[in-house]
Amino acid sequence: MDADYDSALEEKPLEFMASIANTGGSCDGQGIIPDGDHYTCWCSCGEWNVEAPDQHEGLRLARLHTGSIAE
Repeated sequence: MDADYDSALEEKPLEFMASIANTGGSCDGQGIIPDGDHYTCWCSCGEWNVEAPDQHEGLRLARLHTGSIAE
């Protein structure tokens, strides 16, 4: 990883996960998790759950889901 890499999950995972759990349907957190030969991707809103071939595609799909980028 890059020396400048910064992630809220690595700094305070319990606080981050608690804030996601308490939002009740908002798109506050997305997970891109390795699962065998693909990545399982999900959102805290509970409405989005997909598989991606790699981490970069999972992140792209998450950004599309939240509307932070357009297709």
